[in-house]
Amino acid sequence: MFEGLTNIQLTQLLQTAVDAAHVAAVPIRAYFEKQDLYIREKSDGSPVTQADQEGEALIRSHLLANAQIGPLDILGEEEGLQGTGTRWQWTVDPIDGTRSFIHGIPLFGTIIALVDTRENVPVLGVIHLPMLGHTYAAARGQGASCQGKALHLPEGLPIENAIIGVGDFAQFSSANREADYHQLLAMSGYVRGYTDCFGHGLVVSGALGAMVDPALNPWDI
Repeated sequence: MFEGLTNIQLTQLLQTAVDAAHVAAVPIRAYFEKQDLYIREKSDGSPVTQADQEGEALIRSHLLANAQIGPLDILGEEEGLQGTGTRWQWTVDPIDGTRSFIHGIPLFGTIIALVDTRENVPVLGVIHLPMLGHTYAAARGQGASCQGKALHLPEGLPIENAIIGVGDFAQFSSANREADYHQLLAMSGYVRGYTDCFGHGLVVSGALGAMVDPALNPWDI
């Protein structure tokens, strides 16, 4: 354990996050399969659909109804911050990769994490890919798993031989990080574009050596 939460509490909270992601996956899959979407543009120019909103509402309800250590703050992409300033804060992105979702690309996913706001670090996290049936889960000191099977990262792979995942170049450009993109190309001959949390799941599984996103929000971690 570490200061603040026991291993048992971490395990329970991780399962709560996994269950919440699975609950939200039911309507998200249904919307994806029928593609009957109401799409609007948010103030930052990114799209949002009723699937994003319904998914987040279900996740919030599940987290609040299963509060093993008391009600915790929840910060979600669609509804913002709900709470009173607790040390432990849930972060929620119901559909990471909404553009992929809208265009029928099945590489989107749900991200849920629990953050220690004193240290500003996540202590557990879940990535669920509804259309692929993959659920990655990890908690501090407990390792990572996919579908309940423990994952072990390869050791000693030189970066020049590793596949490095990146978002699209426009992200690097808008963040004034073009030089970093070109440095990655110089470091590895295997830089590939992988989208959103799908790419980060590939890192957890050991398929990618790294995933580089130049601009992230708190709910993307």
